[in-house]
Amino acid sequence: MKRALLLALLVLLARSALTQDLEPEWWSYQAQRGERLTLVKLDMGLRRSFPLSGFPYVVVTRVNYAPASADGLPAPAEQDRLEALSDQVAAAIGKKTRSIYAGTAFSQGQQQSWFYVTDPNGLEATVAGVHAQLCQGCKTSTAVLSDPAWALYRDQLLPDGETRQRYGLRSY
Repeated sequence: MKRALLLALLVLLARSALTQDLEPEWWSYQAQRGERLTLVKLDMGLRRSFPLSGFPYVVVTRVNYAPASADGLPAPAEQDRLEALSDQVAAAIGKKTRSIYAGTAFSQGQQQSWFYVTDPNGLEATVAGVHAQLCQGCKTSTAVLSDPAWALYRDQLLPDGETRQRYGLRSY
């Protein structure tokens, strides 16, 4: 009996530690990528443990928006609306398969979001359904890619050296 109780306690502690490790650490920054200004919101907590095994696919969604100014970024209200849309996409994907919402970026009239998943089957239709319901008339697209090394998280979301220096972030 004591052994079973101890085992159950250890399982609960392990689950608690895993849940804490996967709690998102949302952070936003602006970066100059070539000639374009990009606004990025990402889960910086993932930088400590990526690539996560068991999430070998990435769903990349794109939604076009009308830029608020010449820099190509959305107006604050539009950005909030698009981030809420990505949250709804994340929730819908999460109902179909284990998933991690890694982040989103805004640049030149387009928002891209990245969701790492265990099983990509049927997710394009799931995302299309959310877009059709919540973003009628929007120009959207979705791609499902194999990315077991999480190269898109590293290359598209994590800040580059210049951005880390500007924000005072230590190298990682």
